[in-house]
Amino acid sequence: MKLALAWLRVAITFIVELAKSTGAVVRAVLGPTERLRPAILAVPLDIRSPAGKVLLANIVTLTPGTTSLDISADGRILYVHVLDAPDRDAAIADIKATLESRVREVLP
Repeated sequence: MKLALAWLRVAITFIVELAKSTGAVVRAVLGPTERLRPAILAVPLDIRSPAGKVLLANIVTLTPGTTSLDISADGRILYVHVLDAPDRDAAIADIKATLESRVREVLP
């Protein structure tokens, strides 16, 4: 039952992030493009299971405005392209605090 609730939290977190990201991408597309700050982020991973890394990479890619590019050879860094990241550290912290933390609950 505990694991089922953790999977439910993963799904809810994904839906919330999907909605927030969709709004941000709409604003970015309709607004002045010169203010966008695209970036490639190196997100350090606390997840150790291969399945957890794949799940996180897929969730990141399914979230508008972000795309998973690669995982480092040692499996400790996820490279992510972000449409708009004026503060790289904040963007990395957001991915870790929302998506990675939920995935770690089900696939550490």
